[in-house]
Amino acid sequence: MASGDQQAWRELADLYTPVIWGVARAFAGSTADAEDVCQATWLSLAENLDQLRDAEALPGWLVTTARRKAIRLRRARARESPVGLDTDELGRAEHSEAAESVVLRRASGTRLAQAFTLLPQRCQQLLRVLAVAPETSYAQISEALGIPRGTIGPKKSRCLSELRKRLVSTDLPEEVAG
Repeated sequence: MASGDQQAWRELADLYTPVIWGVARAFAGSTADAEDVCQATWLSLAENLDQLRDAEALPGWLVTTARRKAIRLRRARARESPVGLDTDELGRAEHSEAAESVVLRRASGTRLAQAFTLLPQRCQQLLRVLAVAPETSYAQISEALGIPRGTIGPKKSRCLSELRKRLVSTDLPEEVAG
């Protein structure tokens, strides 16, 4: 693969892109940022391929790299402060908006989305990874989120239970509950 075998790269991409995407979505602030994190992670692999000695360490390396890049990008975005822009214009979608963005934007006002935002950040991250990349192993999730492997199943159950409670509770804002 280090010699540039295109088939090997395609197989790696097919195998690990969903995992990288799940990690990126869990930690990045937006879909566009998650896309940037995915690309940056693959670029880092291409740049550092000759330094990787153990092929079995590759999944952990990809997950760790994606997580670090996503966190770094999210922190950088938090420091950004656009000047001279009408903030109403920032929220409008372009005509070439991706299907995922349309669905997420439309769903953002739903009861489920509102209940989801009320969950603790760690629950949101875990459930995002599980929803976006359900084939991700618990070992990969553990590496990506820093959660002990043996606690992922119980934590997932608690997070889903909390989400169910919030969906039926009256804690949601009035415009969502109705």
